[in-house]
Amino acid sequence: MSAKLKIIFSFFILFGAVLLLAKVDQTFNLYNAPSILIAAGVIGLIFSLLATNKESSLLCRIGLHKYKRGQRDSEVPAMYVYTCERCGKKKKAASVV
Repeated sequence: MSAKLKIIFSFFILFGAVLLLAKVDQTFNLYNAPSILIAAGVIGLIFSLLATNKESSLLCRIGLHKYKRGQRDSEVPAMYVYTCERCGKKKKAASVV
């Protein structure tokens, strides 16, 4: 159910952005419907992420991790292991620098 809500709220944001870029509110009298769709989508997406994710930090629950670059990966030398300072989540990513 939560995955469906994330998709629905993401479509709200997408549909509002498409209507806003197409300037449909100037052609038809929509009364700020694109802005309302974008705002409702962002607020709904944040609340659904806060309800479903189990990280300790609220910022990490909505996906705003604070990664710090750690050591190189032992398997692939071009990859670095990044660790979130708040929740400890690890990810591997290539780094150019």
